[in-house]
Amino acid sequence: MTKVKANIGVVGLGRMGQRHALNILHQVPRAKLFAVCTPASHEIEWAKAKLVPDGVLVFQSFEEMIHTPGLDAVVIASPTELHIAQTLTAMQLEIHVLCEKPITRDIPQLRDLMETAKQHPQTKVMVGFVRRFDENYMDAIQKIKSGAIGEPLIVRSQGAEKLDKSGFFIEYARQSGGIFVDTVVHDIDLTLSILGEEVRPKALWATGIIAHHHEMKDFKDVDNSVGVVEFWGGRIAHYYHSRTTSHGYDNCTDIIGMNGKISINSVPHSNRVQVSNASGIMQDCTPSWIDRYREAFVTEVNQFTDAILDNTELPMRLSAAYTGLKIATAFQESLETGRKIEFDENGDRIVSNGK
Repeated sequence: MTKVKANIGVVGLGRMGQRHALNILHQVPRAKLFAVCTPASHEIEWAKAKLVPDGVLVFQSFEEMIHTPGLDAVVIASPTELHIAQTLTAMQLEIHVLCEKPITRDIPQLRDLMETAKQHPQTKVMVGFVRRFDENYMDAIQKIKSGAIGEPLIVRSQGAEKLDKSGFFIEYARQSGGIFVDTVVHDIDLTLSILGEEVRPKALWATGIIAHHHEMKDFKDVDNSVGVVEFWGGRIAHYYHSRTTSHGYDNCTDIIGMNGKISINSVPHSNRVQVSNASGIMQDCTPSWIDRYREAFVTEVNQFTDAILDNTELPMRLSAAYTGLKIATAFQESLETGRKIEFDENGDRIVSNGK
């Protein structure tokens, strides 16, 4: 008998875990929020108030939840250092995985995970690069595939977050892996979805400055960065990322093709309301990345669930996450060293002078 709903558990109930739990509970018709787990007492209390009334099981440990009979899949939103071990455990139990990025910051670990995944072909594993599931980017990619701008040549993408001087951001940034690994990696993944997941980097270079968060010097990061990557086959991507905007979350992308250009979110307005008065024409900006991609998170889990129940291909492959991580970590290294980093035609680093 064909399964009607997938029983999904959420691992971790921080900001992202709570969002996933509520989305599955209320907005993913082919899924049932079966269980959640977290060791944090305040998150347990949140789950008791928000989820238990709907019959959701609550566990204090991942080990308890993952061995509960009836669990089909997990969404992993725990701290990054737990992602790889929890993903491997789920795979070995033939439980499908949607893991928040990064699944790991270690390239050999991800390569080993890909090899393990080949031994479990019936178990689906996907990394949560949510921008792929935004309706605007999906529409843009369909237009590119239909030939609207000819062959895409250059991707120019920006992610600029509002300045946060509360102290929360700087503590987050200390353990984030760096601006390229933490945020630019989303635009790298978008580039792969636009140019094709098979593209390979040829060379890249990164630079950046610290405009506000001067504590970042202690851990070799910046709050404004630029990176350029050239791909084999004559394609280029340019990325600008900032943690210091005044107006809100400003995330836009241009794709320049042989016969035209597609732009996404050039003006980051939060809605269609404009105020025109003596001061000019004004429109509210999108406050944060969570607001910008609110619906995309729902689409992401819906497509993951469909792939499980219909036994179809996932919308992205682990190999794309691997290519993206290679580019992001190389950018971070280039930022720290000032060196241009080159790759061979297979997309593997060219090592010179013993470095």
